[in-house]
Amino acid sequence: MTAHRITFEPMQDVIDCNAGETILEAARRERIRISSSCGGHGTCMSCAVQITDGTLPQAHEADAQVFSDRRLGEGWRRACITELNGDCTISVPARSTAAPVRTQVDGLGNNMANLVDFEPMVKVIHFELDEPTLEDGRSDETRLRDALAEDYPGACNTFDAALLRTFALDLRKWGWAGWLATTEGEVIAAGSREGRVFGMAVDLGTTNMSGFLVDMMTGETLAAEGMENPQTSYGADLITYASHIRRNPETAKILQELAVEAINQLAADMCEAVGAQASDIVEITIAGNTMMHHLLLGLPVTQLAMSPFIPAYSDAFDLKARDLNIEVAPGGYVHLLPNIAGFVGGDHVASLLASEFIDGRPVIIMDIGTNTELSLVEGDNITSVSCPSGPAFEGGNISFGMRAAAGAIESVRLKNNEVQLQTIGDETPVGICGSGVMDVAAQLHLGGVCNERGRLQKNHPQVKEIGKNLVFVLADEEATGGQEITFSQDDLRAVQLAKAAIRSATDLLLKHTGYTERDLGQIIIAGAFGSYIDVDSALAIGLLPDLPYNRFAQVGNAAGDGARFALLSYKQREAAKDIALRSNYIELASDKGFMKVFGSRINFEKQRAIKSVA
Repeated sequence: MTAHRITFEPMQDVIDCNAGETILEAARRERIRISSSCGGHGTCMSCAVQITDGTLPQAHEADAQVFSDRRLGEGWRRACITELNGDCTISVPARSTAAPVRTQVDGLGNNMANLVDFEPMVKVIHFELDEPTLEDGRSDETRLRDALAEDYPGACNTFDAALLRTFALDLRKWGWAGWLATTEGEVIAAGSREGRVFGMAVDLGTTNMSGFLVDMMTGETLAAEGMENPQTSYGADLITYASHIRRNPETAKILQELAVEAINQLAADMCEAVGAQASDIVEITIAGNTMMHHLLLGLPVTQLAMSPFIPAYSDAFDLKARDLNIEVAPGGYVHLLPNIAGFVGGDHVASLLASEFIDGRPVIIMDIGTNTELSLVEGDNITSVSCPSGPAFEGGNISFGMRAAAGAIESVRLKNNEVQLQTIGDETPVGICGSGVMDVAAQLHLGGVCNERGRLQKNHPQVKEIGKNLVFVLADEEATGGQEITFSQDDLRAVQLAKAAIRSATDLLLKHTGYTERDLGQIIIAGAFGSYIDVDSALAIGLLPDLPYNRFAQVGNAAGDGARFALLSYKQREAAKDIALRSNYIELASDKGFMKVFGSRINFEKQRAIKSVA
């Protein structure tokens, strides 16, 4: 089989690309990051690359529809549909390679002592033993059990097999004193008296993931880190993952491996930051949506993407970390929070667990993403729905969309037909991220650049025609130092469809629970995207009900907080199970009125104006 050598710039990675393999497939195989919002189906522009040297392959017919003749001649191709016929050098644009800087870790902070009683499932016990003698021939485990019997009865009923393989030698090296970690009578880890013991909480999102390192002796959060979920090289939404797996079942194993690699990386990085090792971590709690949960456990997922969208398993789950190849303490455990339904998972349960609600008034909590989950909480009653809102609000499937990285346009204002931009890090614009996508849609609507149906108007100075498509110019070539950044008619339509899905889900959630918008005491917006959106812009495009500002709360990474709650307290784990059991899930696909409501929410409505708009 003939292979071609590819040199990727600016990373300077050199790999082989097999015959019949696309550039994206080769990059995935070698863990080289190229964005692929649509999962490699050729329906977005996120994987656009430039072949700068070597053999230039003939453009795919689909690329001829999206690139100008000049751009094609300059070597621009989409990596997901381009096969090479010779060695070459490929330049990957900054918006496809930039590391995200807004992976959400912010939440309630490091000290949760006032919010959660520190009663972890894993107990850390310090011990000091008498050395054995010829007169005292008890085994090491009997000696330890006897020493702890009075103060900690039942703490040492069993020992993890992997721990026992080194325990005898370690005891003698430690001078017969140290600590042990025990859970439900099983000793899972041990260390010297000077040693440190950690737990780790993980919010495993579809696009972003975050980790928190917790001192298991005090409950203090010592480190937090966020990163992009490397699974995004296979797409930006759950349906795309399922589609890949349906065509090639081996993809499920690859996606599992990518998640495990990322968890191991988070563990290693956070431990390094505090001068420790990942082997000092004795337990990990993970909050993820149902697809992430199933992929990590190696459970089947194709049924999640087909009606009636049934999970293989929904309860909380505990297993040894080593069974997933997660590299922590040999006997350490992983605890996954329970799911509610096929598209409402443990991450939403964690958000509900960590959120405070107003007594006596209904509250909606929503986590906006490629799949948006909403729950209405009133007293002990929880009603949940979900809707496939697509990746538009995370920069996916948008012509110049990108993750929230340096150079991403995060804020847009239109004053007297002049475009005012703010980029992350005040860098030169390279693309537009989710908050910017919502802003530009709001500005186009409020500034009359598009009509209520979302059609761009040709008479605006920033609107021009490229081929048969109208685009709004956000930044010209002079401002970017290269390619102009535009927002197309198709991009605007993607925003309309996403906001219609979320708003209609809100409408139907209210209808099924018998409330109106005015009855709501609060709307809590959770998650990475929800932390950075401008509520003004969300109101302007009709994404959110037109309520007073004081009824909206942006709470950051509530799912990460909930995962920490479950790490810090066994009572919180029981509360998470109770939330999942009490939640009444309504499948909107079964609601005969959904399409009518959805259709009624596509157009823009007359909303309050953003103050900075002329």
